[in-house]
Amino acid sequence: MARLVHDTDHILDTAARLLRDTGPAGVTVSAVVRAAGVSSGSVYHRFPDRAALLGALWTRTLARYHGAAYPLFDGDPVEAATALAEYTVRWCADNPLDAHVLLTGAARFGADAWPEAVRAEREAENERWNAAIRDLIRRLCDRTGRSRTAVLLAAVDLPTAAVRRYLVSGTPIPDDLPAVTAQTVRGALS
Repeated sequence: MARLVHDTDHILDTAARLLRDTGPAGVTVSAVVRAAGVSSGSVYHRFPDRAALLGALWTRTLARYHGAAYPLFDGDPVEAATALAEYTVRWCADNPLDAHVLLTGAARFGADAWPEAVRAEREAENERWNAAIRDLIRRLCDRTGRSRTAVLLAAVDLPTAAVRRYLVSGTPIPDDLPAVTAQTVRGALS
């Protein structure tokens, strides 16, 4: 079956592969056109410039990660933090290209130059996510009696740190890392 030259996901997936292989500077419209095997018009029709392409890659990736995470915030806060930790590591293992996008960070994607609509979308999603995190941290502090610093380290920083070494080195995330991370978070919050 022939590849669809007008497939937006194919274009963004190619940009994510370039990011992994060459870093943010290597993700240019011309590099994406070459690597994706699509016409420049196909890319420019969707993304008028590099900033729009990078903004679209970021917002798509954030939506993919956050989409399945939001329901995990509900219920007992220790269970929620444990489930989020396991989800984060498993999601990164299952979606290494997307995980590289998030690990790179929006600032290295030139977020200040993104089109206004994309910046507004990012800001709205950041506000929603940060509100969910703040609420979870508050509930964890209330439940465990631990400091905000200790709770943030266990619930937010630990899952990211668990995958960082593998993503940076290009090494597959071990199969047991999601469960090990969840157990570690649960232990730190119990």
